[in-house]
Amino acid sequence: MAKTELLAKIDTAIAEKNLLKHPFYQDWQMGKLSREALQLYAAQYYRHVEAFPKHLRVLAARTEGPIRSIVLENLAEEENPSRPHPKLWRDFAEAVGVSEEDITSCPALPGTQAIVETFREIVGDRTVAEAVAALYAYEAQVPEIATTKIEGLKKYYGVKSREGLAYFEVHEEADKAHREAWRNWLLGHAEGNDEEILATTNEALDAMWNLLTAVHCRQALHAASN
Repeated sequence: MAKTELLAKIDTAIAEKNLLKHPFYQDWQMGKLSREALQLYAAQYYRHVEAFPKHLRVLAARTEGPIRSIVLENLAEEENPSRPHPKLWRDFAEAVGVSEEDITSCPALPGTQAIVETFREIVGDRTVAEAVAALYAYEAQVPEIATTKIEGLKKYYGVKSREGLAYFEVHEEADKAHREAWRNWLLGHAEGNDEEILATTNEALDAMWNLLTAVHCRQALHAASN
């Protein structure tokens, strides 16, 4: 039986906590971020980008049938030898002045560590339906966010190179297919407790929101002290 009511609630939750409403991305869209804010973001968010293929690998090991194929297809895109997504992110980071050494030496903020741990626990320990809902909540937002980031990087932050924009250009398109695949699976196969699935969705959304808050607040404190 199709889970249309559950999916409608998930979509409502995503809309309410859409990351484009976050003050950090609002500042990005208006050209209000400092170079230092972009650099901190590039270093911190990399940990989520780097961990994401690992999350998919954990979920693939727990599943079989159509959902395993969906997960493996997503993983193959993430680890594409010609454009592995963590490498594309490092190229973006370099375009805003952040080296690989900078990323490695930058301590993870609590919000950064929390998003990695939250998704790791969801894909490893929760039901498959909860894991898929969390991944859908993330990738459902990415194409529009990527478009907005590209526009801001070009208009306000001087990032126009192919290497600097490639991560976002890839995700503008790839995650349209991914969110459709997650969505279709949820409609037909999301077995389990709807309230628990929705709660896990909100937990994932909060973790994503809190990562941006951690970066935004840290940079605001830094600016205020200078």
